[in-house]
Amino acid sequence: MKSTFYSIVLASLLMLSCKPTQNTVVTAPPSHDKLLMSVAWYQNSAEMMALYYQGFNLATQRLDEAIKADNQSKPLAMVVDIDETMLDNSPFEASLINNADNLSGWYNWTSKASALALPGSLSFAEYAQSKGVEIFYISNRDDNERDVTLKNLADAGFPYATDDHLLTKSDLSYSSGNTSSKVGRRAKVSENHEIVLLIGDNLNDFSEVFEDRSINNGKEAVLKNMDQFGKKFIVLPNPMYGAWEKPLYDYRDGLDDAAKSKLLKSKLRNE
Repeated sequence: MKSTFYSIVLASLLMLSCKPTQNTVVTAPPSHDKLLMSVAWYQNSAEMMALYYQGFNLATQRLDEAIKADNQSKPLAMVVDIDETMLDNSPFEASLINNADNLSGWYNWTSKASALALPGSLSFAEYAQSKGVEIFYISNRDDNERDVTLKNLADAGFPYATDDHLLTKSDLSYSSGNTSSKVGRRAKVSENHEIVLLIGDNLNDFSEVFEDRSINNGKEAVLKNMDQFGKKFIVLPNPMYGAWEKPLYDYRDGLDDAAKSKLLKSKLRNE
């Protein structure tokens, strides 16, 4: 009887010791854990591959239509973004999952010039070249990445991987002082070419009307220009990063993980 009593007491103490108290601290996951699902999807899902092929198949159709309807005095051209449009940098994004402070490692990544061509991008670029349509790569990579970027494009087999077809964000004369905006650089291309197609993973790759996302994350601008998507604007998927992130954090920098999580949850629609 006594042994049974002590057994009950011991079991009770063990249960109490396992019960979380009000002071229990739950450790928040690293801020870049949010990348885990998006990078996993980007690197492994068949849907990602299908969406890229779909985008470039549609781009091919639109390019053919533009060539057939061409009555311009200037040669035809298309403007494409590079990262997550033509080249896959998801290995770098994956490195951030376990090392959130590795943002400076971007230059180390691009210096390797090892990013692979994304599904459908190379064959489409080669097709455009065969039709006499020039390709201009407008990227927000820094100018000090120019040589390695051209090497990466050339090594991957992309045509027009030349200095005069790459416009980086440090081309200030093309950017009117705003190095992230692509407006001035598109205008530079338009001086001597007719841009018939724009391809990218970020709305800023297409028009300045999408640069202000302060109202409903830019959705109003999308609604006003909906007829251009799938016509002159070809959008490719990128759930890993982009201009869509800043409005979710109310344009606030330096937020800790808890604050970010709270803001993200506040933006969700629930049943």
